[in-house]
Amino acid sequence: MCDSAGVNAAVDDGAVWTRALELRDALLAGDAAAVEAMSAPEFWERAGSEELLGFIPHVASATALGVLARRSLLRLSSPGARYSEAALEQLWAPFDGSLVIEDERLFTLIDRAEVEASGEERLERLRTKLDAQDAALAYVAALAGHDTAAATAMWSPAYDESHGQEVRPQISTVRRAELIGGVGPRTLVWLSMDGGEATVELLWRRREERLLIEGARTFTPGTV
Repeated sequence: MCDSAGVNAAVDDGAVWTRALELRDALLAGDAAAVEAMSAPEFWERAGSEELLGFIPHVASATALGVLARRSLLRLSSPGARYSEAALEQLWAPFDGSLVIEDERLFTLIDRAEVEASGEERLERLRTKLDAQDAALAYVAALAGHDTAAATAMWSPAYDESHGQEVRPQISTVRRAELIGGVGPRTLVWLSMDGGEATVELLWRRREERLLIEGARTFTPGTV
């Protein structure tokens, strides 16, 4: 099993970034054996083989977006796969002298009109994801338009208190903003700013009749 105890202190961003780049290259090469070797046995047996092997024959492009502690983000374009556009978050842990994928989350986008046409049962099952996706699209538009008032109106008081002082000045520096995926109430927004690129995972919570940003985590490109 992976040694998860205390790994945050033992794993540096550079090592995680290096492994993320190696995973990107293995996916681009369609090298299933290499991808399996980079996965913890229990992860591969539980979810990795089914999830990752579904992408491997179809990957047309793969981009390493960033790292945060022992997590990394990859963006895939895989025409012909179940999800043609997706982002994958890896959780890395030490194993047998290296870093392997201990867990993973899949972020995708779905079409609201298609879901609504498929019936009420599926709509109810995916309502949280759809609502978060819609809210994130509005937030992306506000960021791209440098509309500070509209953007900050989508912050919860708790988020404003914890992140507002840092994030508010960055809004005017956004060159491009794009929603690239979501899972449940979480969405991924890729940003190109004057100071560089970042991908932000936003956590949305319903406050009365609206979804507001309750928390965020930022992934930034690493160095090797």
